Amino acid sequence: MLPLVRATATLVAIALAAAPLSAQARSTQAGYVSFGFAPGERVADMSITDVDGRRGTLSGLAGAAGAVLVVRDAECPVTQRYSPRLVELEREYGPKGYAFTYIDVTPHAAISAKADAAKYGLTGRTILDTDHRLVHALRATSAAEAFVIDARGTLRYRGAIDDQFGIDFHKNAPTMNYLREALDRASLGRDIVRRTTEAPGCLLPIDRAAKGQARPVTYHNRISRLVQENCQSCHRADGNAPMPLDTYRQVADRRATIEFMTKSGRMPPWYAHRKVGVWANDRSLSERDLADLLAWSRNGAPLGNPKDAPSAKKWVKGWNIGTPDAVVQIPDTFRVPAQGVVEYKYSYAKTNFDEDKWVTAMEIRPTAATVVHHVIVFIEEPGREPDAKKRKPGDPAPQGGISGFFGATAPGTPATIYPEGTAKRLPKGAWLKFQIHYTPNGSEHVDQTRIGLLFADKPVTQEVVTRSAFNTRFEIKPYEKNQIVTAEILMRNGGTLLSLFPHMHTRGAAFKYELVTPDSQRTTILDVPHYNFNWQTYYAFAKPLEVPPGSRIVATAGYDNSKDNPFNPDPSKTVKFGEQTFEEMMIGYFDYLPNPAPAVPARADSVRKSSGGAAQR
Repeated sequence: MLPLVRATATLVAIALAAAPLSAQARSTQAGYVSFGFAPGERVADMSITDVDGRRGTLSGLAGAAGAVLVVRDAECPVTQRYSPRLVELEREYGPKGYAFTYIDVTPHAAISAKADAAKYGLTGRTILDTDHRLVHALRATSAAEAFVIDARGTLRYRGAIDDQFGIDFHKNAPTMNYLREALDRASLGRDIVRRTTEAPGCLLPIDRAAKGQARPVTYHNRISRLVQENCQSCHRADGNAPMPLDTYRQVADRRATIEFMTKSGRMPPWYAHRKVGVWANDRSLSERDLADLLAWSRNGAPLGNPKDAPSAKKWVKGWNIGTPDAVVQIPDTFRVPAQGVVEYKYSYAKTNFDEDKWVTAMEIRPTAATVVHHVIVFIEEPGREPDAKKRKPGDPAPQGGISGFFGATAPGTPATIYPEGTAKRLPKGAWLKFQIHYTPNGSEHVDQTRIGLLFADKPVTQEVVTRSAFNTRFEIKPYEKNQIVTAEILMRNGGTLLSLFPHMHTRGAAFKYELVTPDSQRTTILDVPHYNFNWQTYYAFAKPLEVPPGSRIVATAGYDNSKDNPFNPDPSKTVKFGEQTFEEMMIGYFDYLPNPAPAVPARADSVRKSSGGAAQR
């Protein structure tokens, strides 16, 4: 929860060292709150009795890897339709250490609940929960909602089994296998991409405003999980941020710094307005998370019971996407000085695959991550003449970042993984242009950034396309504090929005995306009221957004070229569009699935036939 490579002396001076902890402070039981129903939290343990009369506890339901709990209502058609799918999942993931348990909320007797499970061939334990005691503790919303809980009691996923069935829809086949994806990634010790989805089954009459069970906040039962989920991706041993937060001692000793950074909103780095949009990659602390963290810090940082501790994170030393099918590395080696300002560096790498490749996941990894501010990769040939007067007839103009966007990364940004059945096309023989922004940190470093790619090993049904709403014809006046620049793009055929990526430079102050439908309804779909150039990030919709044909995406950017902007290199300058940091950009990128879905000739054997090449692995 601390700045990665830009921790300034000012912040260090403000963040006072924490006082030593006494045994009495470590054992305090102050600060009672409710938790246990959001991914990343420890689920409250409770006693249970199954339909066979066997007594136990919720924690005792886990297998070697964990537990899968599924809410069932025998009279709900969504439950009925998903029963054969659950049998398949039992057979697939039971041998991997996951024990399945079914929470039956049907108003009938235990013998009927037992008979209903047997009817479909479900072998997991069944618990009759007609008084809703268990589903209330989990804050379950509907029948057919699934919960994945690891062996240490941490809720890893909650939501739909997949997207095939709902109260008002019935697809021929699922296109998003949420539960299977969660179990696959959890089995590998990887972060789950979609941790919460909407379960569109028969609704449950649960009081969602109830506070639930009150428990004391300790490091082991609550704070350790907050730190794992929100901090350790960067702040850990061998991470790309200062001040590792791997242990209780490290977190407790830094709690004054952590309190300052989180309370002020500087950490975790997330800048979308809380009331606009729901994002799959949201890194922000909820109000409840922040309240628990501050209460724990001010109550003396109690340690708690080690038995409540989460499983240790299995940080991947290699690629987070798994072993890439190909790795493209820049041919240039950049030496980053210990101090000073480094202009953007550009490097071109030629791919030499013998066919178009369909990329299902990508990850950009600098070799000197601690000095890399961000990297953006474009598909673009080298040597394009920027001066229109000097270009030969027919020569292509440089794209200047407007089009050809392929991928991006910044500290704390996860790898890009596209929804099942979709992929981004990498044309045969494409050039990849790497735009790299380095930030010196007091020591010299040598970097040779690379990008890892996973290719489709099964049919791809739709191509992921990147477009943008952009404006290149603007001038930001000297000392102007609030200059507005707009751009829009017509979505003639509509489509499905997957993610948004606003891009400006150091004078950027705010950015907003709006969707204007053909009936003139105007909806804000992303609001970044305080844009921060230090943290380039994309915003992935938790539920992809359907865009009707004929709609417009309108982007609005605000710029601060005044002396009040601490990042402003020179407020006396008139600023125009350009790729360097001292220039400005106004680009609202977005990934989407076009309508109608174009034919995608991806072959299931394309991975094994790829040879890579000189620039690749």
